Amino acid sequence: MKNELFRDLVFYEIYPTSFYDSNDDGIGDLKGIELKLDYIKDLGCNGIWLNPFYDSPFMDGGYDVRDFFNVDKRFGTNEDFKSLCAKAKEKGIIIIVDLVPGHASEENKEFLESAKYERNEYSDMFIWTNSVWNMDSRYRFVSGRHNRDGNYMINFFSVQPAFNYGFKEVTDPFWQLSYKDPRTFKARDYIVSIMKHWASLGASGFRVDMADSLVKDDDEMKSATREVWEYIFNKVRSEYKDLYIVSELGWPKRSFRMGFDADFILDFFDFSYISTFIRKENNVLLDRKNVDKFILELKDFYNDAFKLGGYIANISGNHDEMRIASIAKDKIRSFYLFILSLPGTPFIYYGDEIGMKYSEGLSKDGGYNRTGSRTPMQWDNSLNYGFSKAKELYLPVGLGSNVNLKDEMNDPNSLYHFVKSLIHYRRNSKSLLSDDMEIEYKDNVLYIIRRDLCYILNLKEEEDIKLDKTIIFTSGINNVLKPSEAALIEWR
Repeated sequence: MKNELFRDLVFYEIYPTSFYDSNDDGIGDLKGIELKLDYIKDLGCNGIWLNPFYDSPFMDGGYDVRDFFNVDKRFGTNEDFKSLCAKAKEKGIIIIVDLVPGHASEENKEFLESAKYERNEYSDMFIWTNSVWNMDSRYRFVSGRHNRDGNYMINFFSVQPAFNYGFKEVTDPFWQLSYKDPRTFKARDYIVSIMKHWASLGASGFRVDMADSLVKDDDEMKSATREVWEYIFNKVRSEYKDLYIVSELGWPKRSFRMGFDADFILDFFDFSYISTFIRKENNVLLDRKNVDKFILELKDFYNDAFKLGGYIANISGNHDEMRIASIAKDKIRSFYLFILSLPGTPFIYYGDEIGMKYSEGLSKDGGYNRTGSRTPMQWDNSLNYGFSKAKELYLPVGLGSNVNLKDEMNDPNSLYHFVKSLIHYRRNSKSLLSDDMEIEYKDNVLYIIRRDLCYILNLKEEEDIKLDKTIIFTSGINNVLKPSEAALIEWR
């Protein structure tokens, strides 16, 4: 059953390193975010998704957590986090934080205990083979780094040892544990303690990284991982009933059965983003089969959401993807109309609302090609685009383009004002906040009908569409939609 408290949420994603530097050390921080809460509220967002701010060696942008219970000193303190959450709630904004349940940093103290030669209470908390010579080719292991006679499994990078939630099918009983083995509950209970800790400090929920990566060798529907999440949620929600928990999964049929409130639809360019790159650089229409697949997935995802009681979380982008302004280019307004006209809880990545672009040739904190989407927010046209007064910045600013918020605010026809108006309209529209939706696709035109409103997208190769209904928002000019342009119109 859907929690109605979440129905009108619109989130703003913040990469803490890059949002606003309050102490002029060249790195963004929690106090900086607190100083900009009025901006986020004015934009219309009533939720913030905060990327990792935990103590970390930053070999993977903070997703390699050394201490799950403390803020990294570069961002501030736990008291700063409490203050941020309290000030945000005063302004009607909830904050959800990244939860990394699949792995820790190799510098995590519990992992280092598990890596000791002598057995102890943490020996089974991470996945280790029974011998350093046991190298099962089906998995990824790191060898020879510690005194323990064994190799540890990694979840992504070599510095990210995998928590041990067990295996669905045990094929080597010398080192694998069943997910039902009580020894694997150490990891479950550890995640419960992390969630309760941050909820006690003011967090209103979690965005869960790699949410389906827990139980190894799970079946297609992740039934064992589902049992683990049910265990975790039962323990956490008995104390914190109304947490908003969204999965990074991209498969509502799985995630909502696990108990998540929302599911991210991301990293799937044939779904969320197709409405903006229906055309290639040379203006040749994409393969029609891609469009058909997009329509089918759109219907399936929302049918699952309505049936199973969850929210689809469409995003403008995130810290792992190229910025939408660099992808969609002049079709970006059609895209924003798309994600803000659909049911669910949309997410706007910081800077996307002003058209910040991807910066080529950067790599920091294990970001590699992703770093180009993590550069500092461009607030104005002053030193460092108003992000910081520091002489040197941790990440460079303004490499992608010189767009900035101050100029966008001064231009009534800017992308910023378009996005802001859309968000405010959405949050006050009973039709757009409802679950009522019909999807029609005929004569190369997509219609998404929301009670008395309709999102219409022109997918024709060359032919324009003339609209004869009242236009609320449009990416076109007047009542004409050129190919790949869209509008939100009154319907019926």
